[in-house]
Amino acid sequence: MADPVERPRTPLSVKLIGLAVVVIVAWVVLLPLFNIAASLLALALYVIVAFVAYQVGKAVGRSST
Repeated sequence: MADPVERPRTPLSVKLIGLAVVVIVAWVVLLPLFNIAASLLALALYVIVAFVAYQVGKAVGRSST
């Protein structure tokens, strides 16, 4: 049986640099998406609060007359 061929190993410094690049690219790509999601959530909550306030105002207006 032949000896298994040893594959060359990637140095730890190259692995760390690769990990840092992946983290930075993910941060640059995902940060704007999180900002957009936060803005959409704020807008949706604004609409929900406005709708609830309208319904409460309508009910109070009906009961006061």
